[in-house]
Amino acid sequence: MTGLYISRVFNVSSVWLVVFFCPIMAAQTHTANVELQLRASEMVNGVPELISFVFVNRGRYEVRVPPVSRCVGRYSGTLILHFTFLPAPPEGVGGGCAGGLDHNPPILDQVKSWRRLGAGESFTATYKRTELFVSQQAPGDYDFWGEYQAPGLSAEEMNALEHAAITFLREPLTSPHLRFKRPR
Repeated sequence: MTGLYISRVFNVSSVWLVVFFCPIMAAQTHTANVELQLRASEMVNGVPELISFVFVNRGRYEVRVPPVSRCVGRYSGTLILHFTFLPAPPEGVGGGCAGGLDHNPPILDQVKSWRRLGAGESFTATYKRTELFVSQQAPGDYDFWGEYQAPGLSAEEMNALEHAAITFLREPLTSPHLRFKRPR
């Protein structure tokens, strides 16, 4: 009976350890649960002139969102508007971006200015279609969807953010499609 009693004490002790450490581990391992939505406004002949990228925090924890841009940048998330046009293929449009700093502050200093999204909160970035390099105006069917690409942080920068227990948007996101028809 003594062996059985010790076994029960050992099992109870191990349960206490698991219960005791679970909240600590959960606080350190949560990930961002953010949804990307695309919204259209200022309709002209059935097609939007303004496109909004909406980030919605569906999780229980605060998430930091790096600065967003329609340009590729090492320290900003990139917003891309994809589209297909029928019956004719889209015409190419030139465009570009410029800017950036020669010397960026350490990542833990940069993150202080990143947008904070609490549980259930959202953040919207709005652009004209032409600013997103989509200027097709012809009659036809339009299919738009948005994409977010996370900044190109180094492994050291990502480790520093994780070590500081900062949850941040680091995974690519894709929105559902929006479809429109421009009449003839």
